[in-house]
Amino acid sequence: MKFQHLILAGAVLAGGVSTAQAETWLFSYTGPGIVASGTFTTAGPALSAEPILSITGTRNGVAITGLVGLEEDPNFSYDNLFTIAQPNFSDGGMLFSLANGGLNTNVYFFNNVYNEVYVDGLNVFDTPISWSVTAVPEPATVLSMLAGLGLLGVYMRKARAEQ
Repeated sequence: MKFQHLILAGAVLAGGVSTAQAETWLFSYTGPGIVASGTFTTAGPALSAEPILSITGTRNGVAITGLVGLEEDPNFSYDNLFTIAQPNFSDGGMLFSLANGGLNTNVYFFNNVYNEVYVDGLNVFDTPISWSVTAVPEPATVLSMLAGLGLLGVYMRKARAEQ
């Protein structure tokens, strides 16, 4: 009977971890003279390419104000699609705008390298970057994990009291 309680607590804990359906993603990237981080959202877990719905964060201390809509900036070829599978972006990648009236910035994947590019007049700045993204757990996932840990603690306390 005690073993069954332990299995139940473990199942609740593991169930919380494995059922996460991330819709919010934490990103960061760096490159020569570039530091950017923030969050973006997708409609679902991005097991296949899904549209990015929104983005916030900073790039070199300047606020990222949002995604640039498809075909709004003719300087770039972008699709604003993301997948958790590597590579996370297509050749087009995502395009976002900056708060200070700065240039739109494109993050994309091409020839096995993540890059950031922006256009300033006739100048194109294309920089290789180190890209990182992780899923932000949903509150229900965290609650399931805490419930599993709580059940495990109660079980262990009862087991000690019985000895």
